[in-house]
Amino acid sequence: MKKVSYWYVLYKMSTDAKIFTLSQALDIPQQQAQEMLEKIANEIKRQETLLALAHQKANISDKQAQEIEQLKRLRISKKTAVKKHIEGKQERLIRLRYYHEIEKLRSEGFGWRSISDYIKQNHHKTISFTH
Repeated sequence: MKKVSYWYVLYKMSTDAKIFTLSQALDIPQQQAQEMLEKIANEIKRQETLLALAHQKANISDKQAQEIEQLKRLRISKKTAVKKHIEGKQERLIRLRYYHEIEKLRSEGFGWRSISDYIKQNHHKTISFTH
């Protein structure tokens, strides 16, 4: 209890007074006392945050917890779901008209550039390997 009351008294003082008191009590330089005080303050903030989080979690009812879980699962399923591929005009044209020719030329060992040149020359349509 004595330790808690000491820190409470220290908490109410100004920053300079805290540093001076800490350096005098521990017989250390004021710079070192300031660093120690900053570490203590950061630790107190961290502990207060954790305590507030625990308090907030304790106030959630079972029904609210189930709703939160459902929302989490829904968000995860939306992110992991396979998105529907929307076929472009050029893609559809290639699939319906030129795919069999492209497949035949690829099986004969032709590259994409020569296939593109062939379709441009014979069908007057410019395509690339990305389609």
